Amino acid sequence: MKYDFNELTIAEFLKCKSITDLEDDPLQRKIKLFASVSKRTIDEVESLPIDVLTKQIKEFSDVETLGANAKVNMKFKIKGRRFIIIWQTQKLTSAQYIDATFFCKDQDKLIYNIHNILASLAIEKNWYGKKLKYDGSNHKEVADLILNNMKIKQAYPILLFFCRYFKELLEATQTYLEFQIQKQVNKANKILDKVSIRDMVGLQL
Repeated sequence: MKYDFNELTIAEFLKCKSITDLEDDPLQRKIKLFASVSKRTIDEVESLPIDVLTKQIKEFSDVETLGANAKVNMKFKIKGRRFIIIWQTQKLTSAQYIDATFFCKDQDKLIYNIHNILASLAIEKNWYGKKLKYDGSNHKEVADLILNNMKIKQAYPILLFFCRYFKELLEATQTYLEFQIQKQVNKANKILDKVSIRDMVGLQL
């Protein structure tokens, strides 16, 4: 049986990701990954004939090789519930923006917060297609729903897309703020220059 990390749920993938991050020994890493994906114990895996085990672990695709270039689908359905991702920050509510920013602040743990970030950006739709209001008190419930049911191959491209957009927006915002600050500084300097000139004129008189 061929195993593909892209077919794992977010929860299953993150369990594998933690193994690759913590296990330095290449063989033990493969064994633990195989046990995790095949839902077997380490003892069960290690009891397999070496030729069978070798064949099985060779069929793994790289845990880091995810569908970064896959099509981004901002709409998804989980257990009969329909959601849409609001990726434009200017369209997020203040509560969504605060929650998303909180889970994005640690760049090294973005992948481990993927379900929390998506839950911050996701708006549920009713059966008539009407968007419901974001409710921060339900964030954990939605995050857990996404974590345990959404495939990583669908979630990961959304995360990459949003983070790239978010980074560009922050850089643009920083540039704009710096420009506005410089304008105020220039304006203040002109006022100070005028005051200085008046003072000098007063002194001359």
